[in-house]
Amino acid sequence: MNLKTLLACAAIAVVLTFSGTAMAAEKANLNTATLSELSADPNIGPELAAKIVEFRENVGDFTKYEDLKEIEGIDDAKIKQINEKFQIEGVASFDCNC
Repeated sequence: MNLKTLLACAAIAVVLTFSGTAMAAEKANLNTATLSELSADPNIGPELAAKIVEFRENVGDFTKYEDLKEIEGIDDAKIKQINEKFQIEGVASFDCNC
């Protein structure tokens, strides 16, 4: 392999590495996540996922993280766990001293 090809491969590897990192850091929208997406998260599970979807269907979209506290079984610590992979679009990440 010549130097030009080697450098091209290295450049592609760098781009793929950084784009993969950026994609992995992107959070799903809590207001549009499906029941299966929510259930697949070990911090949520199927029971809590069903409650989240039911809340959205009956009350509407979450507009702040504190809305999640209206769901039985969700406190500040659980919100912090949920916020690791899900976000409420347009709302700053949940921050607590929990």
